[in-house]
Amino acid sequence: MMAMALIEHLGDIVADEPIARAARLKFPNHCICWIVKPAYGELPENYPEVDRVVPVRCLTESMLLHAAGLFDEMWEMHVGGHICEKCGIQKVGSGPAPKPDMTNYYRFGNIIGLHCLSAGIPPVSDAPVLSPPPDAVASVNRLGLPNRFVAIHCISNDGVRDWPAAKWQRLVAAIANDLLVNVVELGLQPFAVPHDGALVRNLCGQLSIMQTAEVIRRATLFIGIDSGPAHLANAVGTQGVLLFGPCLGMDDYMPFSGGYQDGSIVDILRASEVVANLSVETVLTAVSRRLRVVEDRGDERGDVAAEARKP
Repeated sequence: MMAMALIEHLGDIVADEPIARAARLKFPNHCICWIVKPAYGELPENYPEVDRVVPVRCLTESMLLHAAGLFDEMWEMHVGGHICEKCGIQKVGSGPAPKPDMTNYYRFGNIIGLHCLSAGIPPVSDAPVLSPPPDAVASVNRLGLPNRFVAIHCISNDGVRDWPAAKWQRLVAAIANDLLVNVVELGLQPFAVPHDGALVRNLCGQLSIMQTAEVIRRATLFIGIDSGPAHLANAVGTQGVLLFGPCLGMDDYMPFSGGYQDGSIVDILRASEVVANLSVETVLTAVSRRLRVVEDRGDERGDVAAEARKP
């Protein structure tokens, strides 16, 4: 039996999905486990290569499982310097210097490369792939979403990565009123669409992770910031526009692999100093351009959405 340990966060667990595939290639006959907090368990539960999800309450419990030697091999993917929020115990980095830690990790590459380095395994560069399960598809079918809509996500777990609410609201108004495209807000709390209205809908706090992934999969376009749902959009292959500012002193850091890394299906708009400096006009121009890209290729996202709704 082998295990991979990455207990949080949503975006990190999605980005590291290819590591599960790498584990299966290396251990074709092992039971492969993913150690994770229960709040994120539905992600590895839906990775075909993962046989069992092992729930833990905190980083310390994960480290204790590693120290106990319960597994033939365990890939500990947490970055050195990560402090357990529950117990206050710090994970010590391994391997030769220089080592990634919580102050410099993006200098070592994207998320999946960083976590391979932290685990001491060969680098994996594949794009994440996520297929929402039938129950999530059925739940989203019942929402009655339009064939053509933009999905947005506005709030991260780090306020410095967020764009102001007033700008989001102006952008939503322009998409709905000028471009005549429906807008659906996702996330835990509403930020740009407080109430349902003409061409706007608020689904915040109403969906599971996999239901959120299914809504994003059906969207014509995803607009967001550096947060977990952006990784969902990358994993389901939805065209995107992302709003980025500097992070950890880096102006051009890159958390993604795949289409969101090479730019084939996304525009990443980078602000100077802070993401709040991006103008509504700049974002709207990128949104209009990406919508035209989808239309020029035959609106495949609309076709996907229509197909998904079939019983």
